[in-house]
Amino acid sequence: MAGPGEDKTYQGTRSGTTAPSVSQPRVNTLSILSIVLAAVAVAGSVFGGTFVLAVFAVGAGHVALQQIKVRGERGAILAHIGIGISYLIATFALVDSVLLFWRFRA
Repeated sequence: MAGPGEDKTYQGTRSGTTAPSVSQPRVNTLSILSIVLAAVAVAGSVFGGTFVLAVFAVGAGHVALQQIKVRGERGAILAHIGIGISYLIATFALVDSVLLFWRFRA
């Protein structure tokens, strides 16, 4: 209990002061979507051949990086990882398509 002349704002902690609450910027939604789509594209390339999701993951990752720069949000690492994995999947899909074309063209 605060006595006369004491500031009641800083009650409730042992030292008599409270730490100011610092809110961190939120994580960009498209960066999360980018890495999720990349993961689904990896699983789909192994089990079902859904390479096309890598294209959407690349798009979401690039838009996320731009939004992160403008808005000051977090999640740039997620976007970079999603973009990198998606480019690898797209490269694998392209090589696989060329090999299939050369194998079955005759």
